[in-house]
Formats: sequence, structure tokens, C-alpha cells
Amino acid sequence: MDLAYLGIGILIGILLGYLIGVLRTKNNSKTEGHNFVIQEVHQNTLSRVQKLENILDDKEIECIDLNKVLASQEQIINHQKEKLEEQKNNLLQVQEQLRLEFENTANSLLEEKSQKFTSQNQENLDHILKPLQEKLKTFEQKVEHYYNDENKERATLKEQIRQLTQLNQQMNQETRNLTNALKGEAKMQGNWGELILEQILEKSGLRKDSEYFTQSYFVNEDGKRQFPDLILNLPNKKHLIIDSKMSLTAYERFSSSENSASAEQAIKEHLISVKKHVKELSVKKYQQINELNSLDFVLMFVPLEAAFALAMQNDHNLFYQAFEQNVIIVSPMTLLATARTISNVWQQENQSRHAQEIAQQAGRMYDKFVNFIHDLEQVGHKVQQVEQSYNEAMKKLQFGKGNLISRATKLKELGAKATKQLPEKFDETE
Repeated sequence: MDLAYLGIGILIGILLGYLIGVLRTKNNSKTEGHNFVIQEVHQNTLSRVQKLENILDDKEIECIDLNKVLASQEQIINHQKEKLEEQKNNLLQVQEQLRLEFENTANSLLEEKSQKFTSQNQENLDHILKPLQEKLKTFEQKVEHYYNDENKERATLKEQIRQLTQLNQQMNQETRNLTNALKGEAKMQGNWGELILEQILEKSGLRKDSEYFTQSYFVNEDGKRQFPDLILNLPNKKHLIIDSKMSLTAYERFSSSENSASAEQAIKEHLISVKKHVKELSVKKYQQINELNSLDFVLMFVPLEAAFALAMQNDHNLFYQAFEQNVIIVSPMTLLATARTISNVWQQENQSRHAQEIAQQAGRMYDKFVNFIHDLEQVGHKVQQVEQSYNEAMKKLQFGKGNLISRATKLKELGAKATKQLPEKFDETE
């Protein structure tokens, strides 16, 4: 801004000079009255230039003052920064000093307390700690095993579902081939149905003679023997009975029929066979066997997915009619899902039992830890008593009027014969 004022003043001066020169050149022939006017204008212009120069000087002075104030403020700020940095360094030094002092104090206390334990007390402490350490190690192993199993189970669930789908496709192909080979032999069909049923359960993660049983028999109230094909164990001591002796003779005729008339007749016979088997299962009332705690229904297994679908497509009420008779018709696909669900329930049940065992182990460990703390307190009391007894004995030995060391020293001075000397730290005892 100051340079701008200076530039304006110089420009005005140049213009005035140029104007005066022009006027002088043009008006040489004019009268002295005109010269007087020119001189007056010149004087006014010079006065204005002088005022502008004064203003410019004032602005320069203000600028100098502001620069001085700015320099002073910068010095103050730099001084404050240096002071703040110094305070920060001092604080860090104090913190480090306090940390070292605390560490030294803690180490000194720990060393002092450690020296008070005798070898016998240390052995007792090891005797107490060793079982606790073993319990802790066992507990950690069980917890780690529990969580590893759970993570593995989650990681492999998707793979198991894929394998079950492939298994279902494979079994469907096998069942088609076997159905064509059986040619209506009911006994072989029943055995084959049981085989397919067990394969599904095993691939679902259920174990024979553990989660399910075969070839069991029971005696009903009338004294007659009953032979359920398969008994599936459920948690809480529940049971689920599955029958696998569904006849596929009519379905085989449908598959091999060469015209629509024979196909329609085979479908009717297939529906009659399914409904007949439902009624037979309902009459047997397997779910009422006294030795079992069965659910209120029985699963009727149709070992061929296509045979199941054919019956359901041609009688939409078939499933509900069977359900009203406490029979649920299942195919390989639906049984896969059911068996897998039951397998997961068993896994959760086993994990729950493991968790309960872990909780019991934790409770026993806590009780053991409380007893350990109590024993440790007793050890501390014993150590304090030993230390107190030691100090009392040292007082009698070394300090006080008529202490034993001073008496022994006087006896030696009186001429008692001795072959050994007292330790140096006892020689100065008064």
C-alpha cells in the first residue's frame, strides 16, 4: 500500500510537470495574467503532492511499527514453544523416574519376600501349585478341544450338505437299477430298503448301535412280538421309529409300462400299495410300545425318490391322510434332511454336556484355588511367626543386658579355653 501511494505521487508530479511545460510552450505569447493563474495552479498542485507525501510517510511509520509488533509476538511465541517443549521433556523424565523407582521398589519387595521362604515352605508351595497347574492345563485343553470341534463342524457343514446331495443322486441311480432287478420280490425289496435307510443315516453322521438300532423286537399287550425296522434315538431319551418295507412292485410295472393304459393301472396299484402300507403301520401302533418313549408318529420310508413323487403327484391328500393315522411318509431326500437335523441336535447335545463338564471342572478348580489361597495365607502366617521367633532369639543372643554373646565373651576374657572365634558381626556386641 505504501509503494502505491509513492507511485501515485510520482505520477502526479510527472503529469504536472508535463502540463506546465505544455502550457508554457503554448502560452509564451499570453499575458502575465495567464502566468499568474498557471503559477497558482502549480502551487496548489505542489501543496497536494506534499500532503500525499506526508500521508505516505505516516503509512511507512505505521508499517515499521507493525513489523516491530510482529517480531515481538514471534519472539513470545518461540519462547512459549521452547518453554512447552522443556516442560514436556521434564514430564517425560519424571514419568521415567517414577517408573524406575516403582520397578525397583517392586523388585526389592519381591526379593525381600522371596528370601523369607525356607526350602521347606517352597516345597509345600510346589506341592500345592502342581495339582492346580495340572487342573488348569486340563481345563485349557478341554476348552480348546471344544472350540476346535465346533469350528471344524461349522467349516465342514457346507461340504457335508454337498456330499449328502451327491449321495442322494447316487442312491437314486442305485435304487433304479435295484428296483429293475428286484422284479417284485417283496423280501428282497424290504432288505434293500433297510440297506438304503442305514446308508442315509450313516452318511448323515448317525452311528449304528449308538444313535440308532436295528433288528429289535418287543412284545405288545396282547403278547405278540413286534419288529420295528429301525429305532432312532433322540436326545432326552426320546425315540423315533422308521419303517422301510415299502413295496415297489407296482412302481416297477409303471416304469416298464409300454403304453398309457398300463401306466395308469400301475399308478393306481402303486397308490393302493402305499395306502395299504400306511394302514398296516397305523394298526401296529409302534409308537405305543411300552419299552420305548416314542414320538406320536412313525416314519414310513419310501426308498425311491421317484416312487414317492409319483404317489404324491397322483394323490395330493395322501400325505395328510397318512399323517392323520400317525404315519409320516418320507423319501430319501426328506429323510436326509431329517437325519442331518437329528445328527446336529446330537452334536449340540454332546457339546452341551462338554460345556457342563467344563463348568463343573471350573467350579472344582475355583474351589481348589480358594483352598490354595487359604493355604498360602497359612504359609505366610507361619513365615511371620518364624521371623518373629528368629528376631526374639537374636535379641536374647546379641542385644540387651546380660545377652548370651556378652556373657560368653566375658568368660573367654576370664580365661576360658576356646578353639573357635565368634563371627565378626558378633565381636562388636556390647
